[in-house]
Amino acid sequence: MTTTARQLRNTHRQANLLAQEAWLAKEKGQVDRSLDLYQKAYSLEKGVAVAYVDLQDQEPTRSIILKSAAVLAKECGLFREAEQWLSHALAGNPPEEVATELRTIFKEINKKQGKRLVKIKPNGNKLTEVEGILSMVDTLKHRIGVDAADGRIKIEVPYDVNDIAKKFFDNPVKVTYQVEGRRKWLKQIQKAG
Repeated sequence: MTTTARQLRNTHRQANLLAQEAWLAKEKGQVDRSLDLYQKAYSLEKGVAVAYVDLQDQEPTRSIILKSAAVLAKECGLFREAEQWLSHALAGNPPEEVATELRTIFKEINKKQGKRLVKIKPNGNKLTEVEGILSMVDTLKHRIGVDAADGRIKIEVPYDVNDIAKKFFDNPVKVTYQVEGRRKWLKQIQKAG
């Protein structure tokens, strides 16, 4: 094994360890820490994936590395990058089992992107209803973010946001908020659909 191959393998392992930590943090409701760890893992794995992307003769390692980069990009909310890694992996010659996994991830991303389209219904008494994906929770500023087709809607939360993060993060939600000046204040949040 060459030094470069050994370095790539070690970097891939480091990325996997960070991804495991990120998953555990997400399970504990530590949303900011989870995203930070996923971003670090993706940064490492992206470097490995770039090294493997043109190595068509390195299957199944190549497609597995590219799949890993795609999954980490997806966890970071970088759906277009995830799709690109999946496309590169499928354009090679992955084993059928890996190809099936790649297609499944593609479907998950498409489903998630479809849910990100937000419906906004203004109300007469300054209440607004929004449906979308709860994609951001800022525990320091007591703020949540709902992804909209034209950007993220930031909404102030008058109480602890940790419970919201545990219940609703990365899921479709229906949010009612009231506009006061330049701020939007949460009045109600529930699962959408």
